[in-house]
Amino acid sequence: MACQSLACETPFEIAIVWGNTVLYPIEAYDRHGLLKPSAMLWLTLFFSAKGWLVFIIAGASRQQGARILETLYPLPQNLYLAMAIGLPAMLLMWLSGHRYKNNKVINFIWQRGKIILLLAYITDCALQMHQLILTHGAFSWTRAISLLLTLWLGGYLLRSSRVRNTFADKPIER
Repeated sequence: MACQSLACETPFEIAIVWGNTVLYPIEAYDRHGLLKPSAMLWLTLFFSAKGWLVFIIAGASRQQGARILETLYPLPQNLYLAMAIGLPAMLLMWLSGHRYKNNKVINFIWQRGKIILLLAYITDCALQMHQLILTHGAFSWTRAISLLLTLWLGGYLLRSSRVRNTFADKPIER
């Protein structure tokens, strides 16, 4: 039986209730009462920002940096496009830590975060398909896994109620 008050014995019994439906356990909220991004949402954000991650890793490994960039992004334009596509994800990662400030601009961008991220994933998928056409369909494990993850994580963004609720969440007006 679920705990009816906030004076429960274990934190697992406390949950946020909307009507008769339990939405998320109390651990899913931060100290400001905002729904925290799930681990899957963080994965989608990091995957969308993969161009930035590769750039940072290549910069950190001085001797092998050029070889890493050439292996993953043979054409420098592809790296620049990947970094441009990753900018919205980088912005949303940064904004996730500033939502509690109740800033109108932050709330405006955050509440449209799902759409922004979906547009970035659609653009990434279109560019990957373009690269596939340019190589005349030549198989590459790197491209295949990247395209599969892009489609899978894009589907997750589209269908997940947790993602929808995370981006709909905003601080209480004071």
